[in-house]
Amino acid sequence: MRKQRVITDEALFLGFCIEIYKMEKKISGQNAFNYLYRTGATEYLLDGYDALHTTSPLYIIDCIDEYIKNISHK
Repeated sequence: MRKQRVITDEALFLGFCIEIYKMEKKISGQNAFNYLYRTGATEYLLDGYDALHTTSPLYIIDCIDEYIKNISHK
């Protein structure tokens, strides 16, 4: 019997965010994921899922950039 994978809305949202980030920054998907994971932006996106998943891709990119800018100043 084959196990069925359950993909949560949050996981799909995170994949979407990685995809739009890589396109905006013109980097590979792997590099985008690594950078967002290393900076903690993946956690930020998942924590903010309820508010962010209804916004535009450009707004999400702005939020990611702002988050990373803020953590780099700490």
